[in-house]
Amino acid sequence: MRARNPQLREALAAEYVLGTLQGAARRRMERSLKDDPGMRRLVAAWQERLAPLGETIEPVEPPAQVWRNIQARIQPGARRAGFWANLRFWRGASLVSTALAVALAVYLAILAPGPSAPQTRVVVLAGQQGAPAMTVSWQTRQKGPRRLRVRVVSHDEMKTGTAWELWMLPGGDRKPVSLGLVDTRPTQELVVPEPRAQAIDDAAGMAMSVEPAGGSPTGLPTGPVIYQGFSSWL
Repeated sequence: MRARNPQLREALAAEYVLGTLQGAARRRMERSLKDDPGMRRLVAAWQERLAPLGETIEPVEPPAQVWRNIQARIQPGARRAGFWANLRFWRGASLVSTALAVALAVYLAILAPGPSAPQTRVVVLAGQQGAPAMTVSWQTRQKGPRRLRVRVVSHDEMKTGTAWELWMLPGGDRKPVSLGLVDTRPTQELVVPEPRAQAIDDAAGMAMSVEPAGGSPTGLPTGPVIYQGFSSWL
């Protein structure tokens, strides 16, 4: 993978770090990182940019009842004392099994060959200064609606009484089409109904405008466009 288009390279690096670059595209990216210093720098920059998002995730301690139920199912009627009935042991064992499951999933997703998956399309939206603000990605070539994965990397302040509305740019002289409202959460999802599925797959790009609370009253952008970007294939 030797992508030359700067926007495509930025999108590839972003999706790779976010974990949404999958299948053959991810394998090509892994190979590219070995001999493409520029791509390695882009990936490192995205890793640093997205690192603060991980700090917002709070660890969750399962209730004690969960562990007791696991123990009861594995050893019904067994005495509570002893090595096999030790709660600490089962917690450790569950962590080990979880780690193995994750490792297997990574292997299957990255290394193991599999059937060809739908292609991923991605849009990196940036402000006037060119700094990426968010990515929107989705799977094409499939039946049903499209589920857009929205990742907010950085953003301007959302003023009280306003809303951010995401627009599909069909290209040419065709008018923008609203895809819904976006807020400042790091991860979001928008669903595009099936009648518009082909249109979103063929979209030239996307833009986001500032609208009154509740969205545009006219069905078209009425406020300033703060982010925009072109669609690229992964």
